Amino acid sequence: MARSEAQKRADKKYRETHKREAVKWETWLKPAEAEEINAIIKNSGMNKPDFLRWAVSELQKHSNGN
Repeated sequence: MARSEAQKRADKKYRETHKREAVKWETWLKPAEAEEINAIIKNSGMNKPDFLRWAVSELQKHSNGN
């Protein structure tokens, strides 16, 4: 079902209001590498943003310990 003009305006207003709350951050991986990483993340119970936050905290721990 197509979105009404009012829904489209509401969507646009929402995007404009919240566009500074998050930044899309991405990279390119080989398909096999992406599948392996995704499986590891999923098996750990995390999602991609959680994994990135965890990885950064681990790097910070190791860099502060040196």
